Amino acid sequence: MICLDANVVLELLLDRKLAHVCRDYIASTDDEIAITVLSISIIMYYAEGKHLDLLEVERLLQDFVWLGAVETDVAWAFRYFAGKDFEDALQLAIANREGCRSFITLDKALAKKYGSTMPIELLG
Repeated sequence: MICLDANVVLELLLDRKLAHVCRDYIASTDDEIAITVLSISIIMYYAEGKHLDLLEVERLLQDFVWLGAVETDVAWAFRYFAGKDFEDALQLAIANREGCRSFITLDKALAKKYGSTMPIELLG
């Protein structure tokens, strides 16, 4: 199983410049694809703000496995985030605990900072 960062899904939903890269990656993988409930919250925040068709957004999100957060994820995130982007640390904690083989992101800083905690694939 792999875990997508919220930015990958947002790239698709908002049809940004790297949407084709994200779409191609998703289409090419045989892995089960997951997102965290934290990502769902972030995605819905943008979807509501951009007035996207929320039923379409929900249908897209249902294509993924949804990974929940637990107390140990929060503790891990506090230990590793070092004052820089708690959300990234929490995403990785969830993916790591759930046994994801890789975390897929467009965020170069995340990949650099957390690459030693689990395999991270940088798209784009």
